[in-house]
Amino acid sequence: MKNLIYKLCIPLLTILMIQTESFASSWTCHFAELTRNVVIFYPNEPATLPCKVYYTKPKENVMPRTLWNAEHDNTYCDRKAVELLNTLESKGWQCSRDNDQ
Repeated sequence: MKNLIYKLCIPLLTILMIQTESFASSWTCHFAELTRNVVIFYPNEPATLPCKVYYTKPKENVMPRTLWNAEHDNTYCDRKAVELLNTLESKGWQCSRDNDQ
């Protein structure tokens, strides 16, 4: 059941990221054979609010999680995503931005 839910969540997150009226910033982090994805999703781009920060472990059958979201502070999601990326990198993960938008 958990595997089925995970398989349904990944396409949903992908759809959210490619809608024409939305925008997402994303990073991929690697450590040995493990991968982590951090995504900031802006459903009303170019507006930076509301926003959500998603965290996924794509190779581990773990459901994507919404770690943070904001409706009033337009820098909150960016700050939290950068903090998470800095934490991962301080633990030996190699992170890179997925898109240049």
